Amino acid sequence: MSSTGELAAQLSALFRSEKLDTAESSSSAATKFITDKLNLQDSQDAEAQCRMLTNIIDACVEEQVAQTISTAVLGEVITLMSESASELSQDVRQTALNHLLSKVQQRTSTFESAIIETRQALARILISDEKWEEAARQLQGIRFEQSQRSYNTKQMFEVYVKTVELFLQADQLEQAAQAQGRAAALVAYVTDIELVNRYRLVQARINDLSQKYIDAAAAYHTISQSGLKDATKQSEILERAVKCAVLASAGPQKMRVMTGLQREKMASSLRCFGLLEKMVLKRLIKPDELQQFSEQLEDHQRSLLTDGKTTMLDHAVREHNIFVLSSLYTNIKFENLGRTLGVDAEDAELMCARMIAENRMKGRIDQIDGVITFEGAREVKEVSAAIFLKSQTAAQPPPMHFRESVAARWDERIVKLCTAVEESVDLLIERQPIYTKMLFRSAN
Repeated sequence: MSSTGELAAQLSALFRSEKLDTAESSSSAATKFITDKLNLQDSQDAEAQCRMLTNIIDACVEEQVAQTISTAVLGEVITLMSESASELSQDVRQTALNHLLSKVQQRTSTFESAIIETRQALARILISDEKWEEAARQLQGIRFEQSQRSYNTKQMFEVYVKTVELFLQADQLEQAAQAQGRAAALVAYVTDIELVNRYRLVQARINDLSQKYIDAAAAYHTISQSGLKDATKQSEILERAVKCAVLASAGPQKMRVMTGLQREKMASSLRCFGLLEKMVLKRLIKPDELQQFSEQLEDHQRSLLTDGKTTMLDHAVREHNIFVLSSLYTNIKFENLGRTLGVDAEDAELMCARMIAENRMKGRIDQIDGVITFEGAREVKEVSAAIFLKSQTAAQPPPMHFRESVAARWDERIVKLCTAVEESVDLLIERQPIYTKMLFRSAN
């Protein structure tokens, strides 16, 4: 067995004895050196092969070995360890790469390329063993932003996106979100559509798992519109968008997203289209209509709220029903609202209060009388309401809440106009009394 010192001396002698004036010749010499040393070992003795590789790595980092030699030999060691078709076992390759990394990671400025290539090679081996988190941590250890060299933006972005994908496969949401931040800084500079879509997909997935359903729905919808060639994949992503939109908190933003989804050509072929259409049309959703949709949800989307009995879907549908009722009624008692939603009056009041506080619905709550008065939550605008009123015949009067709403707003504007005129006259009398007297005298 050759010692580390002997191997170092042999390496130096080899590179001095041959004319290695190009990177290609240096690479060939390094490959031959490694192969010859491994061939001296029993191909069935993994332990002996592993010792030889670690000795070669140790020799490369000896002070007596020139950096150009070390770089060439370590590069070929990494290439050999990266080959899945190599005669070396996966355990030998992984052990050698881990040993190499431990030797060079404290000398980043000298072996920067070797460190990056080693981590990528280790990640590929760990991925083949389905060790997602360990693979992600290897890629996470690559610090392009601290490098003294300039790397291709696409190359860096791909490593960052792959890191996020692996953390998500390992169910490490917090780590995935942190890694996604590094990719976010580069996405604007990447032109590869497929790579950008991979980033958008992990971004949407993180929002989905974090229960930021409105952001997830919008992101999935964007991906489905990006010209995906696989119709099946496009349909799958669009369905994810619909599921997240349904689970999102009720409000104008949710309605905009759902309306956009309903207009997609492929939407009508989705299993969840029925519920989407009812929500867009502002129809009340009954609990017995949710069974089929609930079965299509993923495990994290079926999670319970803090009360331990209400699902995300139940909560989203109740908020949707409140939003629908706000466009049908001027006011309603919490007792009646709770009966419609399938909850008690106190829970109905809390849901309404939350929606008002988050500016997802406008209204006033009278806790003494137990009544909520809806204000401005209707999608029907005043002009549309006025046209609607004029078009009605005497035999078919408009609904009371339309008449009350338009009349009340018209009265309010008249009052504001009269007040403004009165204030203007008072100001004119105060500042121009002589002119005002002449003006009123002429008017008489």
